Amino acid sequence: PGTFTFMPIADREYQTCFKCHSSFTTLPTYSPDGYQDGTGYVANGLFKLDNSTLPQVPDSRDLAKEFNSYQVSFHPVTALGRNRNIPDASFVAGWSRDSMVYCSDCHQNAIAPTNGKGPHGSPLLHLLDGSLVGSAEYITKSDGTGGPTHNIGELCFKCHQYNTYVSGSNSPTTTNFRDINNNLHMQHEFSSCYTCHDSHGSEQDHLINFDTSVVTVDTGLTSQSAWQFDAATGVGTCAIACHSVPHGLGKSYSP
Repeated sequence: PGTFTFMPIADREYQTCFKCHSSFTTLPTYSPDGYQDGTGYVANGLFKLDNSTLPQVPDSRDLAKEFNSYQVSFHPVTALGRNRNIPDASFVAGWSRDSMVYCSDCHQNAIAPTNGKGPHGSPLLHLLDGSLVGSAEYITKSDGTGGPTHNIGELCFKCHQYNTYVSGSNSPTTTNFRDINNNLHMQHEFSSCYTCHDSHGSEQDHLINFDTSVVTVDTGLTSQSAWQFDAATGVGTCAIACHSVPHGLGKSYSP
């Protein structure tokens, strides 16, 4: 949005959050650092926030832009999501393609009520809810060590089925990212969700935006254009390599 309309009383939670977390105000500079996990310092790993050199398409710190319902894809904070054919069984009970999300569904004190509730009180990285410091879905590794090991208590699995996206024990039909009966989400569980997806919104379908510190994209492509989906044929194509190792360059798949 280019302009904002001041509201004397907010109708929705996000409208209050946008007073500070959008271009309505002067956005602060953001330099990801890291966090302590009890054993030592862990690098933040949010390369998409602190690097704007192509082929990386950076995340925006303007969350009104990220969640704008005219964006190609976005988590449903300001409006229902666009991906209306996501399988019902891919969601945790209580969530569906028709759900709306509060900012505080993800940003919340992970150890409340012991230390109080609220989106500015979490001891975890980026004020996240969840059972892990940092939450593995937000940590990417560029050293080729295989990435994080996911835990069912991570933030993303409050809404999305761990047994679909990680363990693969659910039917492959619970994800549209599959090659016939081959669950491609489960095949990529060695990496973080954030390696391939933006958390808030993306100019590409399905929140796709590859972390180019981990994923190498074909020449002439960007972190978003390296994945394409042809809705007419149902065929998706990835033109990437992970950790500089060819990982299906020009690989096509179809459910």
